[in-house]
Amino acid sequence: MLVNRAMKKRLKRLMEAGPPPVERATPLQETVDSLYSAHYWRTLEILHQGKLEQAGEVAIRLARATLQASAQAQEAATRLYPEVPARIQCRAQCSWCCHEPLQVHILDAVSVASGLPTALEYRLETRISSQLKRNFQPCPLLGSDQNCSVYEHRPLVCRAFHSLDVARCKEIKQTCDSQRQVPMHTRTYSFPGLVQEATLDVFEQLGIDRRPVVLGLAVAALGRDFEGLTRDWLCGGYAFEEVTVLEG
Repeated sequence: MLVNRAMKKRLKRLMEAGPPPVERATPLQETVDSLYSAHYWRTLEILHQGKLEQAGEVAIRLARATLQASAQAQEAATRLYPEVPARIQCRAQCSWCCHEPLQVHILDAVSVASGLPTALEYRLETRISSQLKRNFQPCPLLGSDQNCSVYEHRPLVCRAFHSLDVARCKEIKQTCDSQRQVPMHTRTYSFPGLVQEATLDVFEQLGIDRRPVVLGLAVAALGRDFEGLTRDWLCGGYAFEEVTVLEG
């Protein structure tokens, strides 16, 4: 088992309690609860089956399981709101939104780092949340052709984010509007986050750090010591302290 001794009892209790119940009052509620419950349980299974000497592999399994569940959530959103996809104006090489130091979960950084052929070199002067919003430098993973260089491994926020008005996206970038308010279908946007929240809830109950990190900084750190960082983190440590987003 991957988790430390203190976590072992908590994990056992969670496994014995089983997955969260599914409320079937409405199709929307049933879909939301089913997505959450299934991924909550999948997260527990991966942690229960994991081994300490394979921490990096376990972290990658958690990240990939979350991405898979996210895709299922997006498919569910399309079934519930079939009119939305035709309204989305996002296209390849439309990178107006790719100019911000992203605040993501550690598993997003794990996903990106696992897909990079070489380690990322990246520096940033601040980790304060409000200041990150005012930084309009291009994402370090944005290619010169304005396409994402890690598209298959991109964070959940990138997968969920969409715009119903590309002119507004362009305006935000050109005026450096730190509010970054883009018109989107909020329920469709929220669906991929359902599965991530399930994982974060498991982490919180086990004492695994669930704080957001700065994507570029976390990916760079993982490139230097992937196995060591993931082992410490999944055992309840604070290996990502130096790349965690700061409030303010």
